[in-house]
Amino acid sequence: MLNVSRKLQSILLKKKQTILSVSLLNGRFKAVSIISNVIHLDWEKPGLVVSPHTLRQALQEAIHYTKFPGTHIAMMVEDPRFVTRTLQFPPMLLTDLLPILERKVQQEKTCEGPAAWRYRIGLESRGKLSIHLEIWPQGFIDDLVKICQDLGLDLRQLAPLSSLSESQLSTLPGKPGEGRLLVTMLAGKIIFIAGKDDGTLLWTRHLFPTQDWVPLGERVGTEVNRTMMFITQQTNVTIPHIWFLGEEERLTAGEIQPHVSTPILPFPLKPDWKYWLWVGATIPVSHAGNFTPPQVLQAPLRKTLAKTLAAMIAVFIILGVGTTSVIEGYLSKNRTVVQAMTAQVTALQQDQEQWKSRLMSLQTKRQWAQAVTEPTSPGLEGPFLSYLGTVIPTQIILQKAVVERTQDGWNLELEGRTYTNLSITLSVVDQFVQQLAEGPYHVTLREDWRDQLLTQTTTSSISTTERPLYRFTMKGTMS
Repeated sequence: MLNVSRKLQSILLKKKQTILSVSLLNGRFKAVSIISNVIHLDWEKPGLVVSPHTLRQALQEAIHYTKFPGTHIAMMVEDPRFVTRTLQFPPMLLTDLLPILERKVQQEKTCEGPAAWRYRIGLESRGKLSIHLEIWPQGFIDDLVKICQDLGLDLRQLAPLSSLSESQLSTLPGKPGEGRLLVTMLAGKIIFIAGKDDGTLLWTRHLFPTQDWVPLGERVGTEVNRTMMFITQQTNVTIPHIWFLGEEERLTAGEIQPHVSTPILPFPLKPDWKYWLWVGATIPVSHAGNFTPPQVLQAPLRKTLAKTLAAMIAVFIILGVGTTSVIEGYLSKNRTVVQAMTAQVTALQQDQEQWKSRLMSLQTKRQWAQAVTEPTSPGLEGPFLSYLGTVIPTQIILQKAVVERTQDGWNLELEGRTYTNLSITLSVVDQFVQQLAEGPYHVTLREDWRDQLLTQTTTSSISTTERPLYRFTMKGTMS
């Protein structure tokens, strides 16, 4: 049902649409009404929108001041409570990946209650899989859905601010085969987006808040160089120049260029906030970052199907009354022919069931023969990584996990870090090692990890101005 709904929405977006596009960026509420693909009226609410009550008032006023006549609404949101992470994992089955992502969400979320999350699988290269993860408070989504239902609005798009930047990648000019790198600064948030000439995303990264002791142009330039180096190492895509779209009062391309050897070009347009609201309204509902619940997306389609079904039933009833007498007369004249055809169909169905039974028996015998003649060796990487996600202590952040098959068995390498003091770190890591040794995989790890932790303390490698950070590497075997 959801796939059908998304396909229908994609078809509708190609036609003229009427929609209320809203942005809520760190409490700043702006709206524009789009009627038949034409911007009608815009409105900006004074002050900040920081609670469900003020959000309800803002939407009511937006409908009034923009004279919005429809029901569809798209909303772009940016909030300090929302978390964005770009992670890397070894390639694995989706059934093994999802529990690990769920655990990561519980570790990274900033809200007290349940969290909603969306993920997108990106670049896979050199044995690692890039995952873009968005984490929102579930309570915010539930409040917004309730408000929209009370106001008679159909929520079609609820996406983070980064979706706007990603949508601009395919609009950049360039030669076929060349890559694109777009650096944007919207609402104070810096986003790096790399992709191919057809708009296919390769890498998305969000820059953390700037550091006061490092000039913003230098910090962005350093991260641009790292992104360029990563894309070049992981793919064969060449990026001849970099596009920059930012808020000139905060950062310009000229401030970044001295720190980057690749030419930086300004974005072809200088869009205002009404342009971004227009872009937000045209993003398809099938976008991976859409946080609108599936049941909300399906609601308009269900209403349409219900109305269509009711109309069809009415037509069938009208036609049925008129044709019943005709059918009954035909059946009475041809009853013998119908009975003979029914008997023939019954015989054919019985033959079909017998052939199905024979085919199933042959297929079972073939599978038995293949199981005997084609021995296979079961994989261990995915199940073991899934097991790690259930036993690793919450104080440990695992950064690397490598499982390698050899002639003598399985080799294991784990890298991680903790933010607790030394005594707790030693105790937690030791418990983790004992848990791995007890089974079900019976991992034997070398004891040099303990010396690593002690060495970090004695060499004063831990900063006294920040919370403690201990890194460790464990190697061993698995039986």
